[in-house]
Amino acid sequence: MKHCLLNLILFSGRRKDILLLLKEKPRDVDEIKELLNVNASSIQLHMKKMKDSGLITQKGKIYSLSEIGEIIVENMQPLLSTTETLGENTEYWLSHDLSSIPEFLLERIGELGHCELLEPDVGHLFETPKILRDSILSSRETLTFVSYFHPQAPSIYTELAETGAEIVLCMTESVAQRLFLNNRIEAEKLSRAVNSRLFISRRPTTIPSLIVTDKIIAFKLFENNGKLRDQLILSSGERALCWGKELFRYYLEAAEPLNEKSFFQ
Repeated sequence: MKHCLLNLILFSGRRKDILLLLKEKPRDVDEIKELLNVNASSIQLHMKKMKDSGLITQKGKIYSLSEIGEIIVENMQPLLSTTETLGENTEYWLSHDLSSIPEFLLERIGELGHCELLEPDVGHLFETPKILRDSILSSRETLTFVSYFHPQAPSIYTELAETGAEIVLCMTESVAQRLFLNNRIEAEKLSRAVNSRLFISRRPTTIPSLIVTDKIIAFKLFENNGKLRDQLILSSGERALCWGKELFRYYLEAAEPLNEKSFFQ
């Protein structure tokens, strides 16, 4: 029975679509075929197989999920979301180290939904992608964790601070040192701004960069060989932003407020 249900669901995209529609609410065949843009005859066989397997029930012309169907679909959605997220940029996910993402969030990586992989051409290396820069500068709140120094970051974040937006910036010790030694003016503006909070991370394993704005989440991962390429994973949507905020809080938990005087003693 177990293998029959797995085969019934996983090897038919049409059946998965029907089950997901019925999860929203009971429907008749006409509504299902209209939403899926198919003819009735093409889904009748699928409906019969799912009825025979106990996944759906029929009362008159209306089809609904059975109790078993509801349980299966509820648990099927995270798997489908994960498959879709990782399937879009499979080569990237396979070639990068995921250990900087805690297990409880890695299990829910499907919440990122559709992800765009941004990689600048040779003429724009070390530049912040316009979509990310615009999102940062137009946000009311920006959460950032970084473990490597980006040359454009100090000017972007001081510009953001002047807009009055809330900034929470968590850095590794090496990044903080470069910020205050090489970009003293920007660093002092950030540390003195009432709307910005700076932290030093004490977590040993870190993600290269993570930025969560009002609109997007963007992050970089190290490759499996430890190298860092200028590739950025970008996503949006409420679930993706919530996932990103949880990842940021995970890193913030192992951080302490940056005290400039004690930091350089």
